Amino acid sequence: MKMINIFNFSSVKKDERLKKADISKLKEDCLADKEYMNEIVALLNENIEEFYETTAISIKAKERFSISRAAHKVRNGLEMVKANSLLDYLDMIQKECQHLNTYDNISNLISGFKNEYIAVLNEIRKQINELDA
Repeated sequence: MKMINIFNFSSVKKDERLKKADISKLKEDCLADKEYMNEIVALLNENIEEFYETTAISIKAKERFSISRAAHKVRNGLEMVKANSLLDYLDMIQKECQHLNTYDNISNLISGFKNEYIAVLNEIRKQINELDA
């Protein structure tokens, strides 16, 4: 049985792939203001929650274009924190949305996204807390 790599790592350096997230761009954009960074992360979290709600409804309604739009909406926030694994999930979700009757695959990808997001969010919070050290 041939193993298929579901993540597209070709554009990401090896060291960056090993991190769940990297807040260096967020830190730069927020001038290292922890309070502002936490507000941005809270906004990202709200957008992710909205993504979950929208995709759950859209899967039931079999509206694949709504799923793709919802995935696109959270992309910029994830790029800001360099959550490469989550961006890969979004790529796969959007590719599945181009095909008919792939709602089971999309549901599985969203489930994987949710699990990965928990780890990414923990990493983001850890990196923000380490700014004082």
